[in-house]
Amino acid sequence: MAKRFGLRALLILGGVLAATPAFAADKSSSADDASSSQSSDADAEADKSDADGEKAEAKESEKEAPKEGEAKAAAAEDPEASPVEDPTKTYNFVGARFRLIVVPQFILGMFAEGGKTVVVPAGGPEFGVRKAGFEFNFALWLASYGMGATPFKAKSDPDSAWEIVESQIKVLYLTSDFLWSHSFSPQVAINYGMGAGLGVVWGPLKRNQAYPTANGYEKCPSNAAGNGPAAGAHPWCGTDNNHYGNYEEPNWANGGSKPMVFPWLALQTGLRYKPHKKFAGRLDLGFGLSGFFVGLGADYGL
Repeated sequence: MAKRFGLRALLILGGVLAATPAFAADKSSSADDASSSQSSDADAEADKSDADGEKAEAKESEKEAPKEGEAKAAAAEDPEASPVEDPTKTYNFVGARFRLIVVPQFILGMFAEGGKTVVVPAGGPEFGVRKAGFEFNFALWLASYGMGATPFKAKSDPDSAWEIVESQIKVLYLTSDFLWSHSFSPQVAINYGMGAGLGVVWGPLKRNQAYPTANGYEKCPSNAAGNGPAAGAHPWCGTDNNHYGNYEEPNWANGGSKPMVFPWLALQTGLRYKPHKKFAGRLDLGFGLSGFFVGLGADYGL
């Protein structure tokens, strides 16, 4: 009985020992499977992360694509808007100018006594041609040399020659400015040069003999015909001329001293501003036969 039990025990122990490698192999296989499973999971996570990254990059590319398209479109439009000028090309402009001419009293004082500073508004259309930093601007512009009643006489005349002068003279100028430019940038430049031209003169220049009073000078009263002094007028109200009533000075063609034409000659400088290919603006400053002037010009590129 004991022998049988021992034999059975040995058989059971042998079976257990025989089965141990198999159990070990199963455990190793299970561990390998688990490791492989974990590795597969990690690879899957990595692949998912890469896929998410690629999707994000694709979205960013989609967002950036319109921006790049806009930049290219803007770059394509630049040549049409750029203020940069090709020195080999000719640029034409059409526009308008406004000038304010100041005729100082001290200039009048070089030739006469009396008078006053006169401010002359002027303006009109212009046409410009520009190439390689040089331009000439043709202009047809009207200037109004208006002056209220002012005592006036020539320096060589006696005191009794004082007159009250009123001007409603207008001058239509046809001129050209010849300007060189020094550029600080494609948009900003300084201009310098000269202007020349000729103006047609018209409008009344009224003259009336004057006499002194405590407040300056007054017009001499005229007779009924308006061609001489009234009876009992001041001794300075002489009969040497007919400057009474509504007398208007005739022009040169009719024997008077009012000019029929008047020259425009000036030295000038200023600034040129061109923010766009199709627009150029100017600030003009100068001095000439008519006095000092400041002006603005605005031109459209053709």
